[in-house]
Amino acid sequence: MATATHEHSSSSDNEIEQELSTKEPPTPATDSSHPKTLILSHHVGDIFSAPPSTLLIHACNTQGSWGAGIALEFKKRYPRAYATYRTYCLTEHSPTTDPVHTGTALLIPPCETSPDAPEHWIGCLFTSARYGKGKDRLEQILANTGPAMMELLGKVRDVKGERVAGVRMCKINSARFGVSWERTLEVLEGLEVREGWKSAVEVWSIG
Repeated sequence: MATATHEHSSSSDNEIEQELSTKEPPTPATDSSHPKTLILSHHVGDIFSAPPSTLLIHACNTQGSWGAGIALEFKKRYPRAYATYRTYCLTEHSPTTDPVHTGTALLIPPCETSPDAPEHWIGCLFTSARYGKGKDRLEQILANTGPAMMELLGKVRDVKGERVAGVRMCKINSARFGVSWERTLEVLEGLEVREGWKSAVEVWSIG
């Protein structure tokens, strides 16, 4: 009787082992509601040809000047947005006594009044306090870039009753601020996307 019981138990154990070996391993739970990091796609062409309600992003100083490079092109195309930026830097703040903090951002809604003016949002990333020979050190500009971009995306999320259709940016920091685009790209691609943020950004260059 003892032998029979032992054989029956061994047979049962073998059946259980065989059953367990044929079961599919459990699939780990994943959260696919939004990407974990910012997704950047690269395009060649005119950043200003964006559809209405697109957000156009560029890097700015805190002195109220869009005087050269692509900033000057923004100034020509969006004079009222430039006036808003300048007021923010020079009136709401003061470069000498209460400067705009680097590592922050300003979101300007479409505000041009000319009939043929594009209806674009403008995003200002304050990555350097000054410009020209007085611009911040390379490492400081890079350190300011991540927080500024995160603040801007948070402001876009918090806009009430208005829609930002898409996001475009130039190769920020790479011209007048003298930072290689590859270094800035590394910072941007490492940014964690939070709930409700725009996660896809188009990077536009002329070639």
